Amino acid sequence: MPPDTTFSSSALRPSRRIHAASQLDSSYLAYAKSIAHGNSDPQLRLDVCRQFVRCGMIGETVAMLATLMDVRDLRASVVEVMADLRELRRHRAEDRKYLPDRETEDEGSEDRGYWVVPANSDTTLVAFTGRAKRLGLSVYFMQSLLGRLNVNVIYLFDWSHSYYFGGVSGLGADVETTVRQLRGLCADLQSRRVLCLGQSAGGFGALHYGLKLGAEGIMAFSPIIIPVLAGKTRDRIGTKIGRPLTEDETNLRQRIASTDRAPHIEIVYGAENVADTASARYLSGLHEVAEHPLPGVSSHGTIQETVASNTFGTLMDGFIRSSGRWGWDAGDQSAINDSQ
Repeated sequence: MPPDTTFSSSALRPSRRIHAASQLDSSYLAYAKSIAHGNSDPQLRLDVCRQFVRCGMIGETVAMLATLMDVRDLRASVVEVMADLRELRRHRAEDRKYLPDRETEDEGSEDRGYWVVPANSDTTLVAFTGRAKRLGLSVYFMQSLLGRLNVNVIYLFDWSHSYYFGGVSGLGADVETTVRQLRGLCADLQSRRVLCLGQSAGGFGALHYGLKLGAEGIMAFSPIIIPVLAGKTRDRIGTKIGRPLTEDETNLRQRIASTDRAPHIEIVYGAENVADTASARYLSGLHEVAEHPLPGVSSHGTIQETVASNTFGTLMDGFIRSSGRWGWDAGDQSAINDSQ
């Protein structure tokens, strides 16, 4: 069956639900305002600062950080957030051309779970957001990073929290239908090469769908793999999609090993994160898989870690260059490397 043609002008605009998922809701903002004073728990204020950074909120971060400057026990953490803020300032100052007009989100299709950002490229990157509906960072912030790579980007959102086994709203209610529709989107973008990117639950989605799409490359940051193989996570997914998952559906290692043309796969994870290390090691030994353990990192949010350490651009550059047979027009490489 040929892929369906699904590309439309509405897909170029984030739906209201996507737009909302890329911002902090009013209740959280009210909570943040309620603790923005010196008598509240400093750790809670620090956590708010980190949330603000992830959503690209510069002014709000600066204001909250000002309440933490004299807290000695948190000085090192405050310095880290300030470094993240400097990166955020740089991207916001230099890359507004990559960001959508947030006042023009799609008025219809409230639940549409995908957003297409064309770049007139023959390479398309399918980006699978995690449970928080981000790639560690707001998708708007991520687009300011990915926009430099001169690739089309299709952002996907898993509203059902089913590790994408329940499909993507607006594309399909199951994996096979969604894959067929994604092929249609990639065809409409005139893609010669398809790559996948994901973090956390989205990392599993990127690996699972990437194999079915015949992707040339898959980049997974801290993919959750082991819990999906068996146990409560797998059972919860089955409940959400209305049927139990089979071993064949979740056995990524066997699928990679048995595919006729396996993609180039890279996995980034914190070397000090036991669960993420176990998931990465599940794929160890497969010659298609390259590991990037981050020394001293225990955080699950490895995209944030690499952005903060100025290595995200270098990792993505190397991944795209290593994936597939087709040539790649990288655009202005000096701009990518200087900013990362």
